[in-house]
Amino acid sequence: MAVKGLSKVLKDLEKFGKEADKGTEIVTKAVSMDIVADAKSFARKDFGKLAQSIIYTKVADSDYKVIVNAPYGPYVEFGTGKTVKVPAELKEIAIQFKGAGVKEVNLQPRPFLYPAFVKGRIQYVKDLKHLLTTLTKKYD
Repeated sequence: MAVKGLSKVLKDLEKFGKEADKGTEIVTKAVSMDIVADAKSFARKDFGKLAQSIIYTKVADSDYKVIVNAPYGPYVEFGTGKTVKVPAELKEIAIQFKGAGVKEVNLQPRPFLYPAFVKGRIQYVKDLKHLLTTLTKKYD
């Protein structure tokens, strides 16, 4: 999924080497934590298992992944049957959860992760731009 403005700010940060790498990792981890917190707050709390299953994990340097471990998470997020609503940028991800049409259950979508991601990606670019401004002032 594209994050508007991200590639430019990351390219600009490259000029600052290891200091920018460290700052980028801190920002990435913080935004990942924020996405998890928001997704947990947006998730249904019938029994709390869905919210408890939302975590983040580090997959590489400055690279984090937000995971929903509850197997029914995608069905809550996108809905089922005739009520399915999938944002265009998530179609490729959502298709893997499409049922075989054997049984129709019309569960209304209750998005929790996508709204958290949308909020987080906006904050991510803002935070990286702030890091870039701080480093630029430091070395000017």
